[in-house]
Amino acid sequence: WGHPCEMCPAQPHPCRRGFIPNIRTGACQDVDECQAIPGICQGGNCINTVGSFECKCPAGHKFNEVTQKCDDIDECSTIPGICDGGECSNTVSSYFCKCPPGFYTAPDGLKCIDVRPGFCFSTLSNGRCGNQLPQPLSKMQCCCDSGRCWASAPATAPEMCPIRSTDEYRKLCTVAAMLPARPDLPPARPDIIPPPLIPGVYPPPHPEIIYPSRAPPIHPILPVNLTDYCQAFRHLCRNGRCIPTPGSYRCECNKGFQLHGREECL
Repeated sequence: WGHPCEMCPAQPHPCRRGFIPNIRTGACQDVDECQAIPGICQGGNCINTVGSFECKCPAGHKFNEVTQKCDDIDECSTIPGICDGGECSNTVSSYFCKCPPGFYTAPDGLKCIDVRPGFCFSTLSNGRCGNQLPQPLSKMQCCCDSGRCWASAPATAPEMCPIRSTDEYRKLCTVAAMLPARPDLPPARPDIIPPPLIPGVYPPPHPEIIYPSRAPPIHPILPVNLTDYCQAFRHLCRNGRCIPTPGSYRCECNKGFQLHGREECL
């Protein structure tokens, strides 16, 4: 037992679990399980503690008590309501959403955003929606601004916008909150992929159609090219090469580096 190997003491064992008698003094000393047990904490970081050990697993992994290894978490089957409106695909340490037509995959790939143009109503009285606005707006544009109801088509009954400070409101409007205040400035956190959005412009189903917000934009509205993430965000794939894919991107790491998450090679 141990590292280097020591002969097991005669039974009964004089030391409690996680300790072993010193071969010279006979006193009980801590065993470094990280050194003594081959393959322990595979996929994670083993930390020795007095009388035991601890496994630190990377993000998107959890410690398996039986195998003593770090297993990948299948977010698609464990997170309720994941990829709402789309299809979830599990990846090592993460997941991504495949979104249907009329929905836009968020830049981090972790949710589907409804960008279908619809009808926005600015008043709600006695349960009736009124004052339909003239221009088409997505549900996010309508409800995250000052709209009270939204309808996907003229014939469909309008649905109430979620109330502010509720989970439903946060879920719908998180991407709106992530919009940079000044699109000409780089994001404060280079490790977070900012959405390729400009205030007042949400990614339309076709790049050539732009749906401006009702509020006059502070900055000029520019067509948003969503075809090449690698061109739009230069900080992607640190220590590797960014390869554009339809509506997204992937990273090829430099020699001696391994992909960690979606956009960084370690």
